[in-house]
Amino acid sequence: MNGAEIFVKLIDLKLDFGEFDWLENRGLSEFELLISVILTQNTNWNNVLKALANLKNAQISNLEQITSLSNLELATLIKPSGFYNTKAKRLKGLVENILNTFENLENFKESVSREWLLNIKGLGYESVDSILNYLCKKEFLVVDSYTQRLSFYLGYEFENYEELREFFESGIENESENLNKLLGKNYELYELYQIFHAQIIAFGKIAFKGAKLSNQGKELIKILKEEK
Repeated sequence: MNGAEIFVKLIDLKLDFGEFDWLENRGLSEFELLISVILTQNTNWNNVLKALANLKNAQISNLEQITSLSNLELATLIKPSGFYNTKAKRLKGLVENILNTFENLENFKESVSREWLLNIKGLGYESVDSILNYLCKKEFLVVDSYTQRLSFYLGYEFENYEELREFFESGIENESENLNKLLGKNYELYELYQIFHAQIIAFGKIAFKGAKLSNQGKELIKILKEEK
């Protein structure tokens, strides 16, 4: 089994994944997409939306405005996301580095590398790939704890994030035409990765209770394991 085969089986399950705000054209600005990557660490998405709403109400909508805030002011605005003092420092650090190196968000989107982002304090692999895929529209699949749990229950274990990502990416580029037929629309590869990630999250929400499989999850894993 490879990533493309898992993707096909998830498509067959007809999971509801359309409500995810961070999918393209769901209303989040590029600025909000960028900062949500920090805000979403160790919290749920509803808390991120509350923090984003606070920033919008305070008319904070670009990188320069973030740098003009004190750490305390920023922490107060993003308080609903939790760990707000740490996240305020990480956000300020990321934004200042972007402005110092790339001058603006547009140049950043065009020119940033994975290596550059991995050198920013507070950004791990998942956060970096989220920025690259969702904001910069680059061909990186984001893998998360749901992806790790799914791979485990399918009988696969990996040493690290990179191995997990490479496994779930496997076959998707070669099978993109078939996947687009199943999805009923022509998507770019980076968009297919977004949809795959969203489907894995949708699967995880109904299949897992914490790290364990729910009863429904046990049935769904059997379906995913079936040979076609």
